[in-house]
Amino acid sequence: MTTCKYPQYATVGQSVPRVDGPAKVTGRAVYANDIKLPGMLYGKLLRSTVPHARIVHIDVSRAAALPGVKAVITGKDTPGIRYGNWRLVPMSQDEHPLAIDKVRFIGDEVAAVAAIDSDRAEEALQLIRVEYEELPGVYDVEASLAGGAPLLHDWNGLPSNISLDRKIDVGDVEAAFAAADYIREDHFKAHSVSHAYLEPCACVAQADGENRVTLWTSTQTPYIVQCLLASTLGIPENNVRVIKPAVGGGFGGKMELRVWEFCAAFLAMRLGRPIKFVLSREEELATGRRRHAMNIRSKVAFKKDGTLLARDFEVYIDGGAYNSMGPTATFLVGNFGAMLYRHPNYRYRGYHVYTNKPPAGAMRGFGAPQAIFAIESQMNMAADDLGMDAMELRIKNAMVSGDKIEGVATISSCGFIESLKAVAE
Repeated sequence: MTTCKYPQYATVGQSVPRVDGPAKVTGRAVYANDIKLPGMLYGKLLRSTVPHARIVHIDVSRAAALPGVKAVITGKDTPGIRYGNWRLVPMSQDEHPLAIDKVRFIGDEVAAVAAIDSDRAEEALQLIRVEYEELPGVYDVEASLAGGAPLLHDWNGLPSNISLDRKIDVGDVEAAFAAADYIREDHFKAHSVSHAYLEPCACVAQADGENRVTLWTSTQTPYIVQCLLASTLGIPENNVRVIKPAVGGGFGGKMELRVWEFCAAFLAMRLGRPIKFVLSREEELATGRRRHAMNIRSKVAFKKDGTLLARDFEVYIDGGAYNSMGPTATFLVGNFGAMLYRHPNYRYRGYHVYTNKPPAGAMRGFGAPQAIFAIESQMNMAADDLGMDAMELRIKNAMVSGDKIEGVATISSCGFIESLKAVAE
């Protein structure tokens, strides 16, 4: 038995029971898939089987005629309003709830079915016929940026598959490199990662017949879902109520409006009956959001005593088929590239690139793991070359309270040096 180091505090250093613990371990917690409403229908999504193609025609007649099927919708049945998770940047809003003109990755949603049970809905999906005009695809950043690469989004006037870029400039990087005693440049690649949360995404929608809808959904951000759902439905935000039940893991992967949430709400309003969508584990792993893969180039300059003079940080972000939360990742990875160590001169160029893969979104750290992987690896390499202990090099250049990343942040509280010394001990 150990004595608490901070007995004067009610919370710090104390064992605090989880508020949601008893309900979860006893099975009383209610998740989205546990919700059952009278007259509820079940929804399923038809996904693209090709990575890049124009949609020539979708025939839903056989599916709609199947007994027990109450509705089949495609993108042309919806209001056709694009959305994105940066509402203040209209150009970043590049996603339709259901594909209308093109599909851009294997798994892109092209139709939705509502039926009396899940098996009937699944059977209906097999009866939908989609005629595609296949297009060349690009599956990594290099191919996407190569000359003559097909444009994934040819509606927005962008000249390439770079959907947006972000820049940070602090000091005079070129002068710092010219004055340096030691320079090294390295290239790093970070791969994509699936969240693999225990609870697949699920939602239930119910409409009241007065142009209002309630959505129970497995989400981390109910307000964002409310705003974007209202926008895509073309109704006021006050007409949308989002309820967050217990969530079986998210880690950033449940921070956006997703297609099934729109389809559930749209179909509930159209049919006047509740609709439930539950994704399969296969759908989550094959088509779900994931951490961004990145190609990183980092060039650093030091004095011979180990003083860090400058960093030139360039990142190409594989965003997949849509922006999703890529604008935020493109901004944050540049911020994290300048953190931990004092950079009197710092240049960041970040580029979000479309590829014919599932979109990437937020995941724990959101840009930090990729940036810090590159920076910390390079600090070890530099320490070896400079003949210094890697911990000594870090402590010499570590940020302290009051340091600034110009135009980005001021470090108000920082125990980095203390942490490094504790680890060293």
